[in-house]
Amino acid sequence: MILTACVSLLVVLVCIDMGIKQYVEDNYEENEEHETVIPGVLIRKVYNKGFAFNILDRYPEIIKQSSVCSSVGIVLYDFFVFLRKGRKMCKLGMALVTAGAVSNIYDRLIREKVIDYIGVRSKNSYVSKLTANFADIYIVLGMMIVSLSRITHRKKKRQKGRG
Repeated sequence: MILTACVSLLVVLVCIDMGIKQYVEDNYEENEEHETVIPGVLIRKVYNKGFAFNILDRYPEIIKQSSVCSSVGIVLYDFFVFLRKGRKMCKLGMALVTAGAVSNIYDRLIREKVIDYIGVRSKNSYVSKLTANFADIYIVLGMMIVSLSRITHRKKKRQKGRG
């Protein structure tokens, strides 16, 4: 049951991010931005041809190969996690990580760039230039959940060992 729920969540999250990316791609010019109903949050169209912050953007083959390798690693870890009993929080976290990875890797392999669309208005010019997408948020949130799950799991194991 948890596997079905996580796979369903993964599919829904990928569709949401890819749908927004397609909307932004079709309706915004590059670097065009608009205010949202949330004060200080902007929708803008920014292309990222590298890793986070456009790192290695001049080396598209390294980006593609690294992305594929990390995707394989994520999927292998998914099998490891989802074949074990329990660990629901870890499974949820990995569903988020995998959803983010799938959406961004699709962009890297098919579009040859990731479409980022969430920005913030800030007095700090560096912060104002940062742009992300939901896939990035899924990955960060998922890794936080996985990390907390691992910490909690270790504490429970230690307590069982003492009891």
